[in-house]
Amino acid sequence: MGEGQNWPIVCAAFVTQALTHGFAGSMGVFYVEWKKAFGEDLPGDGSSTIGWLTSSVLGVLLTTAPISGALSHHFGVRPVIMLGGSLSALGLFVSSFADTIHLLFFTVPLTGFGCGLAYTSSITIITKYFHKHFALASGITSTGISVGVITLPIIVQALVNYYTWRNAVMIVAGIIAQIMVCGALMKPPPKLDKPEEETKVNLAVGSNQNCDQESCAYARISAEDGGEVETVVIRNGALPKEPRKKFLVILDSLGISLIWTNRVYACTLPMFFLNGTVYATCIVYIKERAEVVGISDYNAALLISTIGISGFVARAGHGRLIDKKIFHPTTLYAFANFLAGVSLPIIAVSEQYAMFVICAANIGFGAGLYIAVNIVIVRGIVGVHRFPGGMGLALLIVATSIMSTVAIAGLLLDYTGDYMAGFLYAGIIQGLSGVWILISHVVWTKCIKDPRWPPPFPPLCRRGPNEATELPAGA
Repeated sequence: MGEGQNWPIVCAAFVTQALTHGFAGSMGVFYVEWKKAFGEDLPGDGSSTIGWLTSSVLGVLLTTAPISGALSHHFGVRPVIMLGGSLSALGLFVSSFADTIHLLFFTVPLTGFGCGLAYTSSITIITKYFHKHFALASGITSTGISVGVITLPIIVQALVNYYTWRNAVMIVAGIIAQIMVCGALMKPPPKLDKPEEETKVNLAVGSNQNCDQESCAYARISAEDGGEVETVVIRNGALPKEPRKKFLVILDSLGISLIWTNRVYACTLPMFFLNGTVYATCIVYIKERAEVVGISDYNAALLISTIGISGFVARAGHGRLIDKKIFHPTTLYAFANFLAGVSLPIIAVSEQYAMFVICAANIGFGAGLYIAVNIVIVRGIVGVHRFPGGMGLALLIVATSIMSTVAIAGLLLDYTGDYMAGFLYAGIIQGLSGVWILISHVVWTKCIKDPRWPPPFPPLCRRGPNEATELPAGA
């Protein structure tokens, strides 16, 4: 079956990402309302605590990625997305009855957990259906995030103004429940319909024996270098009975084994830890920061939508730029991180709405690029068969950084009474992610050549027609 028949899957994944990651990007509207409702009962004015709570939807969404990857690997994408939709809607519905902030500390992360199950699975299914046009399909799918960030803040703000935040949360729960409909449309790839499916997992090097040519080459090289290769056959997703092999297969599904079996991936993890701090900090605090200088609540909510609009442009365009080899993923990733890192501190000192809009657009464009390019880079490093676990672990690292950075920015706001310290901290961390990928590119293409790093298009741009990629001397 050609890839042209798989575009309905892209549409369903598009809506899923709008209602999961897109909704998480709209939580800044509730930050202001929860601070008014519960801030007096918290230390300081509650900026740190409520900021962490608001960002927990995005943080837990990303933290859930390894679990979602493992569940979708063993049970399929459809049931995992439907489960995620039901949990996220349940968490929001119960949140509408919260009389104290303590209940929200349970229900809001539950919403993030459900969104995480659905979001990661919607990424995974695209990797199974698309190969030649993967970057394009992934880019279109990820624009759903931007559509969610564009529309949901406006909708949520209108619901809050007309029905109070409690009723608004209840209505949004009904909207988020539509994720289950999207999950029902996610039919499994044709190969999953075979009466018996065998997967041979190489526990020593972490690659699949029935995988693509590159991954099998890594296994061959490891064996030639004296590495011990142990193969486990998994039939129809059933785990082996031997406890040790079962444990190793679980580590393989979660992507943890990639840390010691894929040196390129392991060295990329610090880059993910530095990634995403500006986007999360901005979506939580930009609305309140705008209202402090006298901007109305609707115009402040539109700033979050501006982030979504510029992110839409970036996500929609990056796939074509990469597929046509116009720009190398490293170039786009580094540029995106530097652009976002510089823009956030400017918001802390801005007084004019026009400057808020420009900086929000820059952050949205940068986030749209580096979030989408993350997927392309991970897939290039670990391959299709290891992608669910590899992407899940990467998102877990990103989530750790996001939640810690938002909390630190809130603490700095509580103690200094100024946004500059927290925004500058997040901007510096984000910029370091761009520096890390440039160093990694030099290491893996010039110093220690390894084809698992996305091949270079000199000078970090176009690829020559006669260039070949050499396999490493050892992995």
